[in-house]
Amino acid sequence: MPFAGIPATIDNDISGTDYCLGVDTALNMIRSSVDSIRDTASSFSRAFVIETMGRDCGYLAMVSALANGAEVCLVPEIKYDLDAVGERLRQQRAAGKRYILGIVAEGTGMAEPLTRWMGDFLDMDARLTVLGHVQRGGSPTVYDRIMAYKFAVAAVDHLLAGDTNRVVTFRNGRFGSSSIYQISDTKHECEASLLELVRELSC
Repeated sequence: MPFAGIPATIDNDISGTDYCLGVDTALNMIRSSVDSIRDTASSFSRAFVIETMGRDCGYLAMVSALANGAEVCLVPEIKYDLDAVGERLRQQRAAGKRYILGIVAEGTGMAEPLTRWMGDFLDMDARLTVLGHVQRGGSPTVYDRIMAYKFAVAAVDHLLAGDTNRVVTFRNGRFGSSSIYQISDTKHECEASLLELVRELSC
């Protein structure tokens, strides 16, 4: 059956496209949740670890860590060093930092271990919040709604032109398309500049 696909997953882990539908809405749901958690962390001088979704892709965790000013971020794409993280956090605590926020991608399996480690290493009351499927709900953001419209128009244009069995992509601000086989057979890789920004939160 001829078709034109549209990338739609909050994990943002489809190769060939910079953006998948649902990502902006999920990131805003995470931001709102972390903002609320920060209020408690600050008032009680606690360490909080927040686990985001994403399967084996750390995109949601990385962007959320940067957007929310987290002190720690653990994702599958970056090798972390807890000894270095601990020393950095100790220095921040000595300088007057009252609370700690850590954002962890579910693919690392490190949410509970990191929470226990923070409590023991920093001698702080540490709590874990698993956001779970709340990240997949909520009212779509304006950006996601407009992107959905543009993706749909591009998909219909491809079908009308007879350009079928392809997936609409969004790369470097432009819409295009790739073969479904190219998309499915190519492993997704996160943007190198994003990885560099987050690396300092993992060591």
